[in-house]
Amino acid sequence: MRYFILLFSLLYLLTFNATASNFNYATGFAAINEMSSKALINAMERVDDRIYAVGEHGIIIYSDDLGDNWTQSESVPFTNTLTDIDCISKEECWATGHDATILHSNDSGKTWIKQYEDIDFDAPLLSIHMYESGEGIAIGAFALSLRTTDGGQTWGYLFMDDDDFQPHFNYAYGDSQAWRKSSANEAYAVGEIGKYYISDDKGLNWLVVSTGYDGSYWSGIKVDDGKSLLLGMSGNLTLITRYGPEDIVPPEKFTSIACYEAGYFKDDCKLFAFDNIFIGTKNSLTNAIMMDDGRIAISGNGGSVTIVDLYRKKTVETCVRSDRLSNTSIVYLGGEEFLLAGEDGFRKHSMEACYDNFVSADSQSQDTYYTVDLNMVQFF
Repeated sequence: MRYFILLFSLLYLLTFNATASNFNYATGFAAINEMSSKALINAMERVDDRIYAVGEHGIIIYSDDLGDNWTQSESVPFTNTLTDIDCISKEECWATGHDATILHSNDSGKTWIKQYEDIDFDAPLLSIHMYESGEGIAIGAFALSLRTTDGGQTWGYLFMDDDDFQPHFNYAYGDSQAWRKSSANEAYAVGEIGKYYISDDKGLNWLVVSTGYDGSYWSGIKVDDGKSLLLGMSGNLTLITRYGPEDIVPPEKFTSIACYEAGYFKDDCKLFAFDNIFIGTKNSLTNAIMMDDGRIAISGNGGSVTIVDLYRKKTVETCVRSDRLSNTSIVYLGGEEFLLAGEDGFRKHSMEACYDNFVSADSQSQDTYYTVDLNMVQFF
């Protein structure tokens, strides 16, 4: 009996030491772990031929072969959860995380420094968006918002919303189509209680837009001039369109007027209309990217991947993968191929393979496939 007690104690100590070594709590630096690509991944960013990813325990990894192999950053002074990453080039990136933390790398992700933290705030920064000029914003829980004009050397508090509820700001983004002139200055953000935020001056001043949606938006993407697609809970998408003074708004659409704080000038107020789109399932939506042909690919919880075609076929196609793993982020690899991240790390995904498995009488797959015809849906 004493032998088994001693053996159990030795095994417990070995397990404890291995666990402590893996998480590296004592040093303040994320431990190098060969299983880092199997951790919970919260965000990805593709820059040219490189894909960056961030996740729990301060893990930052990158791949130069479309996600087949991953290299972990050599030095990351953070051991808690990282929530988002944004890069202005392959060499220079920023990441956000818990304890209101912002990390920065200027050597292609090999090493990172801590630019900002507020341990006393005890809540995460959830997203970051940076410009090539060195300006940028970082937003998070309880309406925390920061702005920099010097590449993150200093961060100051930013005012975005005077709502006493202090809604969480969940995601910040810009114009993914760099050829648009507007992409140089625009910023967008989404958050709780259906809030949508727009800035025309790199995040200095903001319009607060009430969308009429009561739930949280987790992400968003600009799909055209004056149009964004907002990703919500339970499979809800909102297409938001800005209308000019001379435009005729269809009378059946829900509309909202938002004004800058001053409101003295003609362009200080803008009119928006909303189309609510249901993808066919109740899976919450997490991240969106633009495909080469203008379609939007969206990741979601419970194994869902959605393709939205607003202009040609006017359809929404959703695959619910048999693994049912929640996907927090999606990267476009070309054709109908994607890299998904989230629970249990990474997986490659093909919309064509999912559809073939779904319709094949011989398939043992539990993939399911839904198609919504937007021509047959009454927007409201």
